[in-house]
Amino acid sequence: MSQNQTGYAMLMASLPPHSLSLWDVKNKPISRLHLERRLTLLNDADRQQLSAIESILHWARISTDNDDQTIAVATEQVIQSLAKPLLRDVITWRMEIRTIMAAIRMRKLGMDAPAKNEPWGYGQVVPFVRKNWVVDDFSLSHRFAWINQANTLFTTEQSVELEKLLLNLSWEYYASIGHSHYFDFEAVVIYVLRWNIVNRWVQCNEQEAMQQFELLVKKGLGDFYHPVTE
Repeated sequence: MSQNQTGYAMLMASLPPHSLSLWDVKNKPISRLHLERRLTLLNDADRQQLSAIESILHWARISTDNDDQTIAVATEQVIQSLAKPLLRDVITWRMEIRTIMAAIRMRKLGMDAPAKNEPWGYGQVVPFVRKNWVVDDFSLSHRFAWINQANTLFTTEQSVELEKLLLNLSWEYYASIGHSHYFDFEAVVIYVLRWNIVNRWVQCNEQEAMQQFELLVKKGLGDFYHPVTE
């Protein structure tokens, strides 16, 4: 076993496992601070690649000034920099989901399909979306069985259910591709990407808990309840 493999085996062995089901998660298995400390076992090249992957797959790390073309170019640059086919597939899969969801949002706003030469979206789904703009599922349900459900949830403004659907899609996808990777760089990346999902889900739960708390307080205090506003 190489030094990298030994180090990554130690890294993965030091990380608490993720739950089998996202819905069973109540707390993050490890804080981001402690996770970052574990990730120091990565070599410099892999640490840079992990950072690049996260920069593409998590909107919190993407500047709001970036347009679709900028994001597509950045995505392609990251994909071309990766030697691991699995990691390339992960990025492509996630970016195609984002392309579909962006199309659903645009369509609901009454926008026309992007022009053929307009730089927009990412992946093989782009021409399907353009060609089938008025079709609910963009004729892509054979590849993405969740599109009709996502479209319904979005158009009926069921944002919480839509968030749960999309988070669970990624959660199950990462679980499925991680079965053959335990102590390599791919395993580390998958763990971190799942950690980000857990972090998002815990934050959603915290927001829902706060809303429920405020509702209970409001019921208890009646006319004396005045929410604090900024």
